[in-house]
Amino acid sequence: MNKRLLCLICLCVSLFFLNSVTSILAAGEEPVAIPPLTLKKLKETGLNIVLVPEKNIFEQRKQYKYLTDYLAKKLGVAVHLDIMPNYGKISDAFIEGQADAGFFGSFSYVLTQAKAGIEPIARPVWSNGKSTYCGYLFVRKDSGILSVADMKGKSLALVDKATTAGYIFQRFYFNSFGINDLSEYFSHIYFAGTHDAAAWAVYIGEADVGAAKDLIFNELGDNYPDFKDKMLVLAESPPVPSNGLAVNRNMHPALKTFLKTIFLNMDKTEEGREVLKRFGAAKFIATKDEDYTPVIKMVEKLNIELGTYPYKGQ
Repeated sequence: MNKRLLCLICLCVSLFFLNSVTSILAAGEEPVAIPPLTLKKLKETGLNIVLVPEKNIFEQRKQYKYLTDYLAKKLGVAVHLDIMPNYGKISDAFIEGQADAGFFGSFSYVLTQAKAGIEPIARPVWSNGKSTYCGYLFVRKDSGILSVADMKGKSLALVDKATTAGYIFQRFYFNSFGINDLSEYFSHIYFAGTHDAAAWAVYIGEADVGAAKDLIFNELGDNYPDFKDKMLVLAESPPVPSNGLAVNRNMHPALKTFLKTIFLNMDKTEEGREVLKRFGAAKFIATKDEDYTPVIKMVEKLNIELGTYPYKGQ
């Protein structure tokens, strides 16, 4: 292949992706083209996106597939979606270079950012108008538990050591009452792995006290009236950023910009709005490190050293 022909091919590839990006940009924004070599690698490997395991894996995969199918169409490459077996594994995926991007909970983002230098891109504004969530501490209404003192010697269902709403907030909350070792205060501590599993554990009586994300707890209440009638929230965390997309620090800047452009402009087209509706969101907004300040304050209060935090295992 002569040099002139090779240059012509590279130009055609660049123009194709320039046009595809232009079609999703908001008015006044500059188009961004993905370099041919980056694009070639993407076509060979696909874009690998990982998720933290928030709830039932089948429901979660269905929800996020609307996004990944849309993204694959816009990029013109395969997008692979992998739900991690636990929250800590998402950090491992980036430390080991096995993921290009991921949807993180707030503490799993802070933890992975400290360990692997990931970069936040965007997060959803849900259909309720919020771009944040809270952690809950809850019991059954018929448990007789109404205070921290009532919880002594009871069983506690948490989610995972690498989640804000299902572990860090609860540690922070009990710390404010002078309780630093949960294993000494509770008779048994159970890590459920997902937020819905922790909520159900309390509902069916497997645990006396539970921890979970408000969005998932409230969704269970909306779908199961008996759940809502029988459960009682005793404490709520400060709001923290909803599960947002962050990317590998080694990702090409043009690809980062491309991804950010896609997500921030989804609500500008009919197709994008339909995808958002199916996903359960109104739009995506830009996210930065400063948005995670409430989480960092809890981490500092608990004297957690992120570089050595024991997120593996329970």
